[in-house]
Amino acid sequence: MSDGPYRTLDMSKVWKALAKIAENAAHTVAEVAEAFRPALVEEWKAIRPNFAAAVKAALGDDDRGRLFSEIAVSETERLRAQASNPMEALLADHARDQARDAQLGASAYEKSIEHFLEDRAVRGARQMEEHYHRERSSDAGRLRRHLAAAITSGDLAQLASGLASGAGYRSLIARADRTGLDQGVGL
Repeated sequence: MSDGPYRTLDMSKVWKALAKIAENAAHTVAEVAEAFRPALVEEWKAIRPNFAAAVKAALGDDDRGRLFSEIAVSETERLRAQASNPMEALLADHARDQARDAQLGASAYEKSIEHFLEDRAVRGARQMEEHYHRERSSDAGRLRRHLAAAITSGDLAQLASGLASGAGYRSLIARADRTGLDQGVGL
């Protein structure tokens, strides 16, 4: 008996756990969206804190941002060249996009993180789906729909806000309280 196609995924433990939850039709979209949080926070851990601070400073540390968006664009491009891994490069790319759209300040930094998280979620979902197709699993289509619904229903803006403010790991991945589910509806 096999543990399913997620068993052979070349992914980290949290992404495999997400694949296992998403593959199971018994799990709701909300549960799949909740399982995305630890996987996305793990992706964020690849970004060095000083690099994230430099991106934030490039966009402007406060709501006023920088006076000229061209300066922010050149700063984010400089940071892109200094990125030590693909995650840092992706964050710098999204920050540059915000600066090109003349979005600066703390809100632009949060939006950059939100786009980073969305990009990583979509890429991770695509990787899981491709693996299921390679394994000739009939669940690949359902998995795609389940993951897509979870990405759109998940509150990536809230997670981005927490990451931008430097919230702790445990508070970012807090799970919903499901105690008392077996008791049923109160009479």
